Amino acid sequence: MSPARGYGLAALVLVVCTALGTAVLQWLSITDVAMLYLLGVGLVATWGTRRQAVTAAVLSVALFDFFFVPPRFTFTVEDTHYVFTFAVMLAAALVISRLAERVRSEARAAETRERGTTALYPMRGDLLEAHTLDDVLGVIRHHVRTAFDADAEVLLREATHLATVGASGQESEAGLRIAESAYQSWQSVGRGTKTFPDADALYLLLVGTHGRLGVLAVRPDDRALFDDPAVQWLLQTFAAQAALAIERVRAVR
Repeated sequence: MSPARGYGLAALVLVVCTALGTAVLQWLSITDVAMLYLLGVGLVATWGTRRQAVTAAVLSVALFDFFFVPPRFTFTVEDTHYVFTFAVMLAAALVISRLAERVRSEARAAETRERGTTALYPMRGDLLEAHTLDDVLGVIRHHVRTAFDADAEVLLREATHLATVGASGQESEAGLRIAESAYQSWQSVGRGTKTFPDADALYLLLVGTHGRLGVLAVRPDDRALFDDPAVQWLLQTFAAQAALAIERVRAVR
């Protein structure tokens, strides 16, 4: 869903809440109408982004003030007790949006972990059947894309520097520096780690039976997924299998 459409649907949900509140106002109290807005914000939070949910939360308070708090159809508040009501509404809406985002994020991570675990065995078999470096790179990219919705680049050590291998593209200068950091430090760096956490990729060391070979750069569509330690562990397992396959085909060249 595009951002514009998401904000539009969020506004539409709150317009519906306003219409319902107006229709039932003669039977319900103003506090009951406020609950309708909280329900609307909760609905937006189940499918919208965090920013869309926060926008809906702020807009719900503004609409509630304008259409229902005396004097109606102004933003003037005669009874200062309603200021506290606004604060509670906003806080509750923000908490709901945060919890909904967390549930969605955990659900996506769980799905990714399941796909990653399922893909491990087919990847192992495909790597064993690969006889050239290009074949191995193709298997790695295919299974990383299938399991993690991510693009993968392999950087191998050549003389004194790391270089991207394969025909899929070249790593940027910034990416090469981060990859070099992973290679020199013997640990993963980049997205989801404490080193270069704002990077757009996770850089995993490729270690064979005879030492370091290079770095696997994995660039996800949804960067938040790599904040899950379990997903990172699965990627480490993928990198270990990839390193052994690369070492094997390079040894027989």
